[in-house]
Amino acid sequence: SIADTIQPGKSYWVKVNQAGELILSSVVIGNLSLRKIKIVASDELPPPPPESEINNQKSEIPDEFALLQNYPNPFNPSSVIRYQLPVDTWVTLKVYNTLGEEVAVLVDGLQVSGYRSVEWDADGLPSGIYVVRMSAGDYSAVMKAVLMK
Repeated sequence: SIADTIQPGKSYWVKVNQAGELILSSVVIGNLSLRKIKIVASDELPPPPPESEINNQKSEIPDEFALLQNYPNPFNPSSVIRYQLPVDTWVTLKVYNTLGEEVAVLVDGLQVSGYRSVEWDADGLPSGIYVVRMSAGDYSAVMKAVLMK
């Protein structure tokens, strides 16, 4: 997705038209603030990874269902939850608080097989332990995620 603000702990693609260095700082000299970066929206996709990384990747279709541990964990305020689907199936991915109350529905729909991920933005929720539950066909799994503000 296109971002108009750089957030700590996030990754970004930067397109340049010449070799050089990208230096991010918050320096102020007199009345001149060097804290601004011009971000230009584009529909262009990032480039593929280098060939050596492509050769080391897993196959496109996993062998089994899995709900993987979120990253980072503990997190504040967002975390990425990865899961894998060996077949096309209906997937629900929900988050519950320690009282068993549903606090978020991250996925609820038909998904094609493959390696998947979803970002959970828990901004507005209190610190604590949350349970993430995935259901896909006959498969069901849970994991704990810790929100620490």
